[in-house]
Amino acid sequence: KKSMENAIVVVNALGGSTNAVLHLLAIAATADIDLNIDDFQRIGAKTALIADLKPSGTYRMEDVHRIGGTPAVMKYLLKLGWLHGDCMTVTGETLAQNLAGCA
Repeated sequence: KKSMENAIVVVNALGGSTNAVLHLLAIAATADIDLNIDDFQRIGAKTALIADLKPSGTYRMEDVHRIGGTPAVMKYLLKLGWLHGDCMTVTGETLAQNLAGCA
């Protein structure tokens, strides 16, 4: 569930699509993870928008790429305490370990 919460934080912080709600709920259901719309509300209420990205915002994803991409954003979110750094990833390391070498 912590990994799904991390995904919600990243989507919210980057001003991601509302379609993410549908997709993340579907992924959670398939993986038998207890995730519901209340989790999105709870996490969204404490997650600030840190990237004013298009289509409704000012900047493009290319601008995020120039500052280090999604890993740099995630490292910043981890530093703020908004991500669960102890989550294991497909690399066999935790999220915090994976992000340690990022800009």
